[in-house]
Amino acid sequence: MEYNKRMIQELIQKIEDLPDDDEVTAVRDLIGILNTMLRIKAFTPPTIEIMMYIKHMKPNLYHATKKRISASSNLTILFQLEADFELVRERLKDYNVSCSLSLSNGSYL
Repeated sequence: MEYNKRMIQELIQKIEDLPDDDEVTAVRDLIGILNTMLRIKAFTPPTIEIMMYIKHMKPNLYHATKKRISASSNLTILFQLEADFELVRERLKDYNVSCSLSLSNGSYL
């Protein structure tokens, strides 16, 4: 279980390190991370939670990647996932991942 947590933490750290923009290199790197996540066979990763994390924490990168993948890509279904972000935040706490969104007034969610 500890190995699983560490692997998810590493994936999320790689996502955190990406810029939140529509640059080709960032999109390509995110696609690589998502493909890595889909190849995990040892356990079931928290796919919905990771996708909602990206959608809320890196919205520009999320939408740029969504636009750039082809309709026949195996990643397309990942961008159709939806979940309550509060529930996602709670579930990601199991992996020691913090999901703090800063608001325009300087406060955090």
